[in-house]
Formats: sequence, C-alpha cells, structure tokens
Amino acid sequence: MSLEECLEKIRSGTVPPNEESAKFQIIAPILENLDWDPRDGSEFVLEHPVGGKRGGRVDIALRSTGRGHDRLVALIEAKAPGSDLSKHVDQVLSYAFHEGTCVCVLTTGLQWWLFLPRESGEPMQRRFAVLDLMNDSLERIAEDLRAFLAKEALARGRAEKKAKSVLKARLDADRLQSEIPKIWERMMRGPDEELVELIISRVYKKLNLRPDREQVIAALVGEPVPMASGSLPNQTVSTEAGEAKTRRTLTPTVKPVAILLWGVRYPVANHKDVLGRVVDCLHEKHEHDNFDRILELRGRKKPYAALTSDGMRAHHRIGASRYFVDGHASAEALRRRAELFLSHFGYDKRDLEVLFE
Repeated sequence: MSLEECLEKIRSGTVPPNEESAKFQIIAPILENLDWDPRDGSEFVLEHPVGGKRGGRVDIALRSTGRGHDRLVALIEAKAPGSDLSKHVDQVLSYAFHEGTCVCVLTTGLQWWLFLPRESGEPMQRRFAVLDLMNDSLERIAEDLRAFLAKEALARGRAEKKAKSVLKARLDADRLQSEIPKIWERMMRGPDEELVELIISRVYKKLNLRPDREQVIAALVGEPVPMASGSLPNQTVSTEAGEAKTRRTLTPTVKPVAILLWGVRYPVANHKDVLGRVVDCLHEKHEHDNFDRILELRGRKKPYAALTSDGMRAHHRIGASRYFVDGHASAEALRRRAELFLSHFGYDKRDLEVLFE
C-alpha cells in the first residue's frame, strides 16, 4: 500500500476514539509508509523516557541507527482526535529540546503540527508545518510527510534543512503581513517623492490632468484637494520679451533661529539645521527601534538618507550614528523633508514648528 492509499484509507475510515487507537490505527501505518518499522524497537521506540526522573515519556521516538551512529531524530507526541493541540505545544517542545532532536511532532493522527524545537522564538513561531488529513490535498500531505518524516530524510539531515527553509519563508511572510500595512500607512501620512511622482503620472494618463505635489498629498491623506498653485490669487504679472507671464510671489528668505519639536525648543542656525535637528531627535528616540527605516524615503533620483555621504553636496551626520541625510535643497524642500521624516516615524508633521527672528 502506498502512502497516498494509506492516507485515503484513513480519510474514509472511522475516527479513532482515543489516543491509543490513533497511535496504532493512524500514526503507525503512516510512519511505516515512511520506511519506519513499528516492529523494530531499536528505531521505533514507544513510551520513550525524556527529561530524567522529573521528565515524562514521549509516545514515539524515532531513532536513526545506521552508518555507525545512533541518535534520536524525531519525537512524536500523540493526543486523542479532537484534542486542542495548542495546550500541549510546550510539552512536546520541552521533550524534544531536552533530547536534542531536530524535529518534533504533535498529532491527533488527523491533525499534525511539526516543529523545529531548537529554533529561537515563541513556541508557535517554531511550527513550520500544519497538516490536516481530513481536508488538505492528499498529494500535498504525502509530499510534506515524505520531506519531513521519512526515515532517510531525517537520518541524512535533509528534513531539518528543508524545515528550516520552510520556517524562514513562513516567518518572512508573517513579517510582511504585519509590516507592509504599517509602511503603507506611513507613506499615506507622509508620501515620499517616488510615490507622488507615480501617482501624478497615472492620473495624467487616466484623466489627462497633471496634479501638483500638494494636490496629490492632500488626496492621499484625506484632506480637501486645493486648487492648482497657478490658479491662486497671490501672483504678480510681469512681461518678458513681449509675453505676459504669471508667477507666484516669493516669500523673502529669513533664517530660522529655532524649532519647536514635541514642545521642546532647539536652537538652529539655518534651514539645513532644521532638518538636522529633526533627524537627530528621531535618532535619539528610535536608535534601537528599526532606525534603518530612515533609508526608505527618497526623492526622484536619490534617497534622502544613506549610510555614506558620497554624492551629497551638503550632508549632515545623524548624531554619532552611521547615517547621513542630504541637506542640499531649498528652505521649503528641507522643511518638507523634515516633516516627511516625522511622518515616516509615525509622528504628526504639526509637531514641528520653525521659529524665525
């Protein structure tokens, strides 16, 4: 009988009434199809003692005895069908960690949870596979059982290597599931230049309208979209080469003397200092809280922050760290950049006030 036929027979059969029935009616036949011999007590050990005098007994211990070695390669703890396996995770992980096995299994026969006991993290973060014999694809179940519990795969270390790869992929996916919405939320609060330019391009292609940067940001953060800057009333008319041209009046350049950030006053000498003081304060608060995220913000051609000052015409080193920010920009651009950094770290841009003479 093949493993797939064995699984089909289990699926169409009656559910075992208790743990002992599950061991001999389901678990042992599956392991036999994975080249383990339930009749050989040297490799298929029932009620194996673990943890010394104060320990317990694990239902099944799988031992590899060939090629001059003798070691436990997997522990299997069985529970009655219908049991809540989450209540027994600590037990099986403790057994496996004490015995030094690379893989351990918690199963009702119908539900299989597979763990890497020696990995770091919370107990459920070490679970790399869940198999549901009643609902999952039989082909997938058979493939996973062969990969992780077959005798040769465990003996040669292939099972552990494959399990580590699967676990890493799952943890990476979990992290992306958690972090991508946060990154998107930060981008919506303080959109970076690349996102704004992309939206401007898409809007133009779709609507034949070219919004300016302020209009895009207002739409993204849920504020009323202002009229285009060229249509605002504060403009002066000048004539050049016989043509009437319209331009916005410019605010005279005045050097800042200080900033207020989170209610604290910090002296500054110029507009570059405004940006520098903001990123220094962010570094003080987030030095050990994924400060690398400062590298995510960028303009059209280059990032606003980097691990080197190469290519920056006016750089500022953030505190005593390894990070640099580019301070070569107009006064308004430097202020906007400071506000973007604040938004990117979860703060309101209104926390910053620039004070002038």
